[in-house]
Amino acid sequence: MRKIVQMLLIACLVVLGTQVAFANSDKVTVQEGADLASIHRLAIGSPLYQQVDPKSPNKEMLTQIVYDSSHVARCYVISYDTIAQNIKQDHNIDLKALDRRTAAKSFKEYVGNYADAYVILTVANDSRTTFFFDVYKAGTNQLLYTYEIQANRSEADTVATYTNLSEQFYKHFERSAVEQQKDNSKKK
Repeated sequence: MRKIVQMLLIACLVVLGTQVAFANSDKVTVQEGADLASIHRLAIGSPLYQQVDPKSPNKEMLTQIVYDSSHVARCYVISYDTIAQNIKQDHNIDLKALDRRTAAKSFKEYVGNYADAYVILTVANDSRTTFFFDVYKAGTNQLLYTYEIQANRSEADTVATYTNLSEQFYKHFERSAVEQQKDNSKKK
C-alpha cells in the first residue's frame, strides 16, 4: 500500500512539474487610471511583425489569427479588415494601400468611431517568440493595458503557437477587466 501511495505521489509531481515547465511566461500591466471594464468593443490594429521564417505565418495570417483567437473573449472584437473597410467607406481612405506609418496614423485617428479601444500586437521573434499586446483607448490613444507572453523554446513559429499566445492575451485581458470591476464594486 505504501508503494502505491509513493508511486501516485511521484506521478502527481511529474504531471504538475510538466505543466509548469511547459507554461508560457507572461506579464500583465494595467496602467493606473485605466478603465478596462468600460471596453465593450475592441478593435484589432495591424500588427508590427516581420516574418523571419518562411514557414511561419505572414502578417495577414497573423492578423487573422489574432482575430480568430478572440472567440475566447467576452467583449466584441472587430477585425482589422472590418475597421479598414469602414474607414474606406466612411472617409475614403484605403488603409491597405497606404504605407505602414500613414495607415497606422489614419487607423488611430478614426478607430474611435467603431470601437472603445484597440489592440496592437508587436512580435519579437528572436530565439524565443515574444508577443507584446498593447491596448489603447480609442480616440485619445492612451495606453490602458499591456500583456507580454513568451513562447517556450520548444514551440515553433506556427499557427498553433500564435493562436495559443493570442488566446492567452484575451483570457488575461478578460480576467483583468473582471478583477477591476470587482475592485470597483468593493470600493462603492
